[in-house]
Amino acid sequence: MAVIRTDNWLEECKGDPSKVCAKLINYFTSASSSDIHHHLTTFGMYKTAKQGRELTKKLQEKNAWGMLSDEIGRLRSKWKGPSVPIFIFPSDSNNSVLIRQFKGKSGLAYADKLFLFISPHNTETEMKALLTHEYNHVCRLNKFPKRGEEYTLLDTIILEGLAEAAVAERFGKDSTSSWTSLYSDKQLARLWKDFVNPNKHHVKESATHEKVLYGLGNCPHMTGYAVGYYLVQNFLRAKDLHVADLFTLSSSEIGQLS
Repeated sequence: MAVIRTDNWLEECKGDPSKVCAKLINYFTSASSSDIHHHLTTFGMYKTAKQGRELTKKLQEKNAWGMLSDEIGRLRSKWKGPSVPIFIFPSDSNNSVLIRQFKGKSGLAYADKLFLFISPHNTETEMKALLTHEYNHVCRLNKFPKRGEEYTLLDTIILEGLAEAAVAERFGKDSTSSWTSLYSDKQLARLWKDFVNPNKHHVKESATHEKVLYGLGNCPHMTGYAVGYYLVQNFLRAKDLHVADLFTLSSSEIGQLS
């Protein structure tokens, strides 16, 4: 199983997000269609039937579903990754933060499925880069399995760093997220020392994990994400490896050069 033709769902449901999300119930445990839609909108999914109808048509004109179906075949072969359902939906065209900071696209990955929220304004390379990032998560989650509640800050930033390193490896640095270029190496080393390393064992559900990961309060913007990319790139250069070589390595091993 790979790319699900959610464009057919969207047409059948006339863009109604509650009806579309009803088709996802079997992919979640004990969740209603409204629960699923609420959850997915927090990650960038469109919100109204009108958005769904209009944006789906534009994405079909760009052959988004066909193009990304071809692309996942290349990624699975390259990384020897699992076959998981991939759900593509329009992103929320009214989300100013999503548009300003993430070029109107976002994603959500699990070990057994992934979601892509894309805009008709995204280029083919941007869509492929998003798929690369999210499917890299799927591969890491399967090849280095660890229960979600056991994930620490270090695990999370390595997960994110690997995914953006994969984008850089396939499409070049210019295609990576803006947070990969926020700080110099000297600044990143300081962020590791001051914010990440002292808190690296905080688990995913903790306030400290979120504060450092996203850069909240007195913590600089996107600290965890930026440091994760820095650690992964340091390890790749020092060991002369490729991203796929790191899937099974522990987070502490990848971050050891820091």
